[in-house]
Parts: sequence; structure tokens; C-alpha cells
Amino acid sequence: MNNEPLIQLSELTKDFIIDAGVTSAIKGINLTINAGEYLSIAGPSGCGKSTLLSILGLLETSTSGQYLLNGYKVHDLDVYQRAEIRNKEIGFIFQAFNLIGDLTVLENVALPLSYRKMKKAERNEIAMNSLEKVNMTDRAKYYPAQLSGGQQQRIAVARSLVVNPSILLADEPTGNLDTENGSAIMDLFDELHDEGRTICMVTHDARFAQRSQRIVHLKDGVLRETP
Repeated sequence: MNNEPLIQLSELTKDFIIDAGVTSAIKGINLTINAGEYLSIAGPSGCGKSTLLSILGLLETSTSGQYLLNGYKVHDLDVYQRAEIRNKEIGFIFQAFNLIGDLTVLENVALPLSYRKMKKAERNEIAMNSLEKVNMTDRAKYYPAQLSGGQQQRIAVARSLVVNPSILLADEPTGNLDTENGSAIMDLFDELHDEGRTICMVTHDARFAQRSQRIVHLKDGVLRETP
């Protein structure tokens, strides 16, 4: 870890309008994530973890506050600007894998590169290199339905790596896996972090949170650092 701030959140708030009025999903969040850090955001269901991760990933915008990514203000960008930065800077790993069933493994991994002016052969070469990192090159021509849950999550990790992002955001990455496959994915995260990757993981599983360098806790939308 090089102690250079990659992400800086200042007084970040997200409100939602519901029938009963306005509810705050996250409240005055202040958080710094340094380049090369491995951070876990822990907390019970409904505490705001996924909302915070969606804002970090530029899938949602905050109601108020400031978000700096690599020193650049991203909290007030429009939807097209956010999409462009997201494709270049952020790799997502979801609980439900989010693979496209009628695309092969290779096509799924190469998909984020299709938004760039890049020939198919070059996209596929980069995608194969990404599959090699997760030991899944022998499944390149398979379809998601032909893979186990653990294998599908490895493919999802490969897809997140294909754009060489500044940060990997993982939302309950072991939530749909059994204990053995969940531990294997966490071993993979350890390897990626050892290579210098910045990882921010949302989890309610204390066992897996303990494997990160730092844990912060969310409760009722309020962030607390672990002593």
C-alpha cells in the first residue's frame, strides 16, 4: 500500500423518497481508501452497505457531500461521464455473478472492452490473460450455465480485472457460494491484493471481513471505524 488516497468521501449522504417521506440510507460518510488497500465494509442487511458501494462505483449519486476519485470530483458528473469513468477505473464483482447466459466465458470477460475502440482479437487476448489470472482459461468456450457457482464467480473476477481498474468493488462476493468456494474466492482476493490491487468489499460475514487490512462498520447508515 502506497498511502496515496484513491478515494475520498466527505460528508456523503444518500436520501430516498418513500411514501412516509424521506429516509437516509447513508448519513455523513467520511472515508478514505488508499491505493493498494484492502478494505471491508461490514454490517447487517439494510444498513446501507450496498448503497454506499453503488455510489463508490458511480452507479448511484449521492444526495450531498463530496466524492473524489484519484483527486477528481465525480459526485456531480452526468450519467455519461460516470459511465466512462466507471469503465476505465472500476471493476465490479457482484453476489449474483451477473454473467450473460448466451455469451461464452471469453465473451463475458471481454465485454467491458467492447466499449473501447479495440479490435476483437485484441479484446480476446486481454480477456484470456485475465482468465489466466483466475485459472479459468480452460473454460473460455463454456457458457455460464455449464459452470459451478465458484467457477462463475472466478469468471466475474476475471471480467472485473479486464480493464485494469484502479479499484475492485465486491458486493457480497461469497453470498451465493458454499463455504469451500467462498474461501477459494477469498484466497483469490488475497492473491490480487498481494499483487497490489485495491479492493473494497462489502460483506456481512465476519470471517471474511477479518481477512482484509481494515474493516469499517455501517449501522443505520452511519460509518464507524473498527478500533
